[in-house]
Amino acid sequence: MAGYEISKSALKRIGQLAADRSGTISGGVRADFDFMPQDILVWKSGRNLNVTGTSIHQRMILKIILSGRCTMLVDGLRIPMETGDMLCLFPYQFHTTRLECPRREYSFLAVTFTEKNRNYSSFLALKNHLLKPDEQDAANLEKLVVNYHRTHAVRTEHCIFPLLEILLNQRRKMQSVLPVRDENADLFDRICDYVRGHFTENISLKTLAAEFQVTPETIRRQFLYADAGITPGRLIQQLRIQLAAELLQHTPEGIGFIARQCGYSDPFTFSRAFKNAMGHSPRMHRQLLQK
Repeated sequence: MAGYEISKSALKRIGQLAADRSGTISGGVRADFDFMPQDILVWKSGRNLNVTGTSIHQRMILKIILSGRCTMLVDGLRIPMETGDMLCLFPYQFHTTRLECPRREYSFLAVTFTEKNRNYSSFLALKNHLLKPDEQDAANLEKLVVNYHRTHAVRTEHCIFPLLEILLNQRRKMQSVLPVRDENADLFDRICDYVRGHFTENISLKTLAAEFQVTPETIRRQFLYADAGITPGRLIQQLRIQLAAELLQHTPEGIGFIARQCGYSDPFTFSRAFKNAMGHSPRMHRQLLQK
């Protein structure tokens, strides 16, 4: 088709570039990551969006500050951000935004997604780091926004490839070491990681204290000193409710089964906790999603 065929001059350049290079190649080029984004959403914050509460999401979030300043508290770690900064939030990290400017001056772009196999290990170097997008990242962000918000059907690769390029570019630039933190902060990180891995089990403040061989009061103080904006019990509860909402949306399983999967002893306790957190029952939540 005219306009889509490769030109003879381009073919000539390709041939010249490849000439006499076959002997210099040993082996092939292999990808050093196993990562495929899916369910990509791209949106900008609105004036009425609550940006100051503690949040937990099951999706990965790439957050770019478009205007204003804030401090992000991610698992208790303070990360000051200003216009042009970017942060990569991983699933089930709890985070709070503290504005450092009037609300009307603050806005951000969010790119949220999941990984096909829920495998995020390839990009752990980005976790808890302030990221600085460059011109290449800006160009790919523009592609993401334009392609996602097209009026006609969006081709999947037009969103996946720009997002992958942003993540890979930032990973190349990122140092492998994490920010230096004191022993108490390290204990706090380990507690949070443990909770994220065991929140569906019979876990409580008492079992946490036994696991880390400290007193329950020490566990409480860890959250207080980190200024995390959340208690251990509330963290467990939010993780359970978040998982329950995901199961209600994406599976046909019954309420009793979902209650057990999320760590509740019976469906009545689960339904009461879900209604307190979401404002309606699990059954109503599923009905609203179906509508």
